[in-house]
Amino acid sequence: MNETTSGPKTIDDRIAAGLIFGVGLTGVLLNLTGVLLTFRVRALRTSFGRLTAVHCSADCVILAIFAFWCAPRTLFESQDHDALLSRKIGQVSLYFWFVTLYSQLAIALNRFSLLFFPRVYKEVFQRRTCWLIIFNSLVCTCHFCVYFGDGCDFFYNAETFYWQFADTPCGTAVSFWLDFIFGCVICIIVLLLDIICVANMRKSAAVLGEAVTARERKLRWGREKRFLAQACCTGLLFTVMLISFHIVSRYVSGLWPTFISTSLIWELSHLGDGIILFTFNRELQRALKNPKILFSFSTIKDSMQAT
Repeated sequence: MNETTSGPKTIDDRIAAGLIFGVGLTGVLLNLTGVLLTFRVRALRTSFGRLTAVHCSADCVILAIFAFWCAPRTLFESQDHDALLSRKIGQVSLYFWFVTLYSQLAIALNRFSLLFFPRVYKEVFQRRTCWLIIFNSLVCTCHFCVYFGDGCDFFYNAETFYWQFADTPCGTAVSFWLDFIFGCVICIIVLLLDIICVANMRKSAAVLGEAVTARERKLRWGREKRFLAQACCTGLLFTVMLISFHIVSRYVSGLWPTFISTSLIWELSHLGDGIILFTFNRELQRALKNPKILFSFSTIKDSMQAT
């Protein structure tokens, strides 16, 4: 293990550490609030709400690693990048990255089965949500175990402000196939499922015709547009992050362009995930405006019930 420096070296270290800590802490607080509200908002006491809580919890852990591991190491420019502890923390961050991917996929399948396979929804998502979450955790554990392989390491380099895979055949393979290709495939599948769901909702609204009032149709289509916007934003956010981390970073040079296209955009994507959650949920927005309801004993009711 190399020796670490005893204090901040340059202004770059201080600026990068401040950015990492500020974004990370903000994201932790935002996503943690989202987790708490999924148990407080009555409409989110469902399989969708529980899966959303898992998704936000994984975001919290990743952002906490940035804030409380990467930021201090950047500030003091620690040089033991590939030490055992550093590699294991990188491994943990990848575990929770896959948790966010699989929970996002489970949320999309939850919506899809509710519309097209209600019996499957009832049996799998409504009655066995806990087992589904456990199954997703076990699948993520399989991904986690891959990084025990020789040379399959992932760690944060405090000198370059850059999360990097080991420069080995295994590191190159898991970086491209498991992290980039597999991650993009999951995001595309989620996006396609959500588009199909919204298309079906629009078709159902057209079939209803005069069975509902013009105001009800407007409210319903408003919900559908927010639903599609939320799904698209989340899927596109992670897809752009993966492209930037694995592709754009290859064509930029310099300390700051590399930092922005890799570590910072990864951190911002998890912060953005929490922002998207609150942007498209009115009950959560209401809770942010009145924080004391987080600590009351009554549940938060919906302003508009979905049909």
